[in-house]
Amino acid sequence: MSEQYPTLRLRERHGAGLAVLVALAPVAAAIIALIAGYSPWWLLAGAAVGAVLFLAGRSYVEMIRLMTDMLLPK
Repeated sequence: MSEQYPTLRLRERHGAGLAVLVALAPVAAAIIALIAGYSPWWLLAGAAVGAVLFLAGRSYVEMIRLMTDMLLPK
């Protein structure tokens, strides 16, 4: 399967780490904004957006794992 569907295999193997990295991006941007002198509310907003992105990324990875496990030949 890895020769036919390399993107699915990549997401299946490294999707959890990618979900964490994507979720940390708005948190890091909010921390930078806080250091630059913006309102502390940006930190709360960055954490909320990061949480939503993390949940969306993890559900996407689980969907890919289900798809590769159930639908694609082994």
